[in-house]
Amino acid sequence: MLLAHMAEHTIARQASIRERVANNLKLFRGRQSMSQDELAGRAGLHRTALSQIERGLANVRLDSLVALAEALGIDEASLLTVHDESPKPLKSGPKAKAERDPAQKPRRKVVKALK
Repeated sequence: MLLAHMAEHTIARQASIRERVANNLKLFRGRQSMSQDELAGRAGLHRTALSQIERGLANVRLDSLVALAEALGIDEASLLTVHDESPKPLKSGPKAKAERDPAQKPRRKVVKALK
């Protein structure tokens, strides 16, 4: 169990490391123009888990960190290292609105009534 003064420092440090890993994942994924879905599949993670890690909302397990680094073709330490480069903005969703054919009608979900 941590003492109160140690816990405050640890929590701030954990948030800082989570943010660093999140930025580095986005950075390396962006360099390869890889979607979250593709990276998650290669690393054996669910896309929503990767999304939470990239937003700094979830802890990344050591096994997942190794799997993500391998899927990106980088060393694990690269995900923990401070980089000067900022991640470039990536398209969100399966198909960006700008890529859709303007003549194509938006897709609607079909809801089936329960009997």
